[in-house]
Amino acid sequence: MRGLSAARYWGFPLPWQKQQWKAGKELTAVHLTANGESRRSSALITWSRKRLRVDEIVALEDLRVTSRIRTWLDLQQDLSLAQLVDIGDHLVRIPREWAESREHPYATLDQLSMAVDSFPGPGRTRLREALDLVRVGSDSPPETRLRLAAGRAGLPEPDLNVRQIDQGRDLGEPDLAWPAWKVCVEHDGPTHRTPEQQERDIQRRELRESLGWIEVQTVAKDLHDGCRRGLRRMTDALRKHDWHPDAPP
Repeated sequence: MRGLSAARYWGFPLPWQKQQWKAGKELTAVHLTANGESRRSSALITWSRKRLRVDEIVALEDLRVTSRIRTWLDLQQDLSLAQLVDIGDHLVRIPREWAESREHPYATLDQLSMAVDSFPGPGRTRLREALDLVRVGSDSPPETRLRLAAGRAGLPEPDLNVRQIDQGRDLGEPDLAWPAWKVCVEHDGPTHRTPEQQERDIQRRELRESLGWIEVQTVAKDLHDGCRRGLRRMTDALRKHDWHPDAPP
């Protein structure tokens, strides 16, 4: 299994419409690879001819799936550049041991770089462009999109989920942070909607504000139109704390 089918199996953060095994009432085709052999596709099975290395295949009982890294490489023909970066960030993020059943990222930047260098075909240039935008630290596609929008607009590179300490006080790990200007961003996703989490968020925001920080809280609407509203809010907060485009990074 390969391509979008493998990406669904691995739980990649795909766009909603590509996460589904059904399109309306119809099943979507499963993408399979015949290792160098010619097979005829049907409405439910899309075959491709690709020669894969042993390390690019994961055997799971009776199922063989392309590895996470190889799957990311193959997705260059199905996803936008930003979507490839979403998944690249997902692969290299360092898991939180207390919340996840793993200690290490699915891949490192070096591993992705070596895989791109050895990838055959015209997609290599696009993969390299995506990899140049991948960063360790983003926990979700919304965080990635906000970071990419900030970069396109010339804002400084933010810290990503890095613990901030100010005057000896622990301010937590903002989704994005510019400690030099005391500005941070928290994206309000589904995990922030329980009463307990909302209370923690309020207490954390009040602590940050008491130490002179501006916390920009973003929601789904801030991501529309290339994060237009979210970008304006981040930029306004930085400017309030004396950032300007000519400031050193």
